[in-house]
Amino acid sequence: MSIASNPNMPTKDNPYASELLVNRLMTEGSDKETRHFELSLKDSGLDYLPGDSLGVVPTNCEQVIAELLNAVGLTGEESITLGEDTMILEDALMHRLACTVLSKIQIKKFNEIAQSDRLADLLKIENKDDLVDYMWGRELIDLFIEYPQSGLNAQDFTGLLRPMPPRLYSIASSLSAHPEEVHLTVAVVRYEGNGKERKGVCSSYLAERVGERVPCYLHPNKNFKLPDDPSIPIIMVGPGTGIAPFRAFIEERRATGASGKNWLFFGDRSQKTDYLYENEWESYHNDGLLNDLDLAWSRDQEKKVYVQHKMLEKKGQLWRWLQDGAMFYVCGDASRMAKDVDQALRTIAQEEGVMSEEDAGAWVKSLFKERRYLKDVY
Repeated sequence: MSIASNPNMPTKDNPYASELLVNRLMTEGSDKETRHFELSLKDSGLDYLPGDSLGVVPTNCEQVIAELLNAVGLTGEESITLGEDTMILEDALMHRLACTVLSKIQIKKFNEIAQSDRLADLLKIENKDDLVDYMWGRELIDLFIEYPQSGLNAQDFTGLLRPMPPRLYSIASSLSAHPEEVHLTVAVVRYEGNGKERKGVCSSYLAERVGERVPCYLHPNKNFKLPDDPSIPIIMVGPGTGIAPFRAFIEERRATGASGKNWLFFGDRSQKTDYLYENEWESYHNDGLLNDLDLAWSRDQEKKVYVQHKMLEKKGQLWRWLQDGAMFYVCGDASRMAKDVDQALRTIAQEEGVMSEEDAGAWVKSLFKERRYLKDVY
C-alpha cells in the first residue's frame, strides 16, 4: 500500500514509534564505529522495497542541551512559540530544533546580536575558506562560549536555530526475508572538534539505545530499484555503509528466486575489522547466489586499494556483463568514491570498448538515460 493511498501512513510529521530490537556493533577493533540496527514495523502499515530509505526523527542528547542552556544563560523552563505551538524551551531543544552543526546563516544571525568584528570579517565573501576552517568542529555552543551574550531571551535564541531535520538511511533488509522488520547499517559519528568530544545527533541517538521507541517513517526511492526483469544481471558497488541497500537487494533476489547474476564490489579499511556482513557475503558467494565478490581493503597493504581499482582489475569481465545488459549500481560517498567509480567506468569503456574519451563519456551517459546506471550517494 502506498503512502499516497493511505492518509494514516506514518510520515515525517507523524512518524511511527518503532521498537529498536537489535543494536549490534559490527566493527570490533576498528577505529570506525559501524552498527547494525533492527527495528520493528509491527502494526505500522509501512511497506518498503529494496532501495528505499528509512527516515529517523532523532532526539538531541540531554547533556548537549544542558550545556548549551548553561552557555546561553537560560534555564530551559522558559515558554517559547514555534509556529503555532507554545512549549517549554527545553522540550523544543530536545525534540524540535537542531542545536549543534553550525552554518554560515546561523553565524550571521548570531553576529547580529554579538556584533563581533572577527565574525564579521569571517563572513566576508573573500574569507569563505577561513570561515569553513572556523566552522569545522565547532557547534552553536562554541559561539556563546567565545562571544558570551547576556540577557538574550528564549524566543530570540530559538530564532538562531533551524528545525530538527530527520535523517535518511538506506534500508539494509528485504521485507521478504524479514517480515515486519527494517534493518539499517549506520556509521556512528564521533570525533574531537575545537577541543571537545562531538557526536552525530542521529547516529549516536541510535547507537546509545536498544529496546526503546524510535520515531521513523518510510522514504521511497523510485530511482534506485532492482530491475523489473529478475533475469537481468546486477553489478553493485557499495563500500562502507554503502553496502546497506545491496544487502536488501540480495535478500530480495534470493527470496524471489531471481535468476539474474549478482556481482558485488565492497571495500573498507581492513578486512579483519571492517568487513560488514562478512558471513552473509561469504555464504552467498559459496552457494552461488553471489556470482562474483571483489573486496578492496585500503589499509591492509602499503598501497591503498579501493573499489574502483578492483573494477579496473576486472575490466574485461565487467565490460562483458554490461554488454550483456547488466544494471550498474553505486551507493555511498558522493564526494570522492562515486566520482572515482564513474571515472573507472569511463576508463573501462575506453580500453575494452575501444572508445575515445568523448565516446566513453557519451556511453556512460547512455547508461543513465536507459536507467541501467543508478546511484544512491550522499
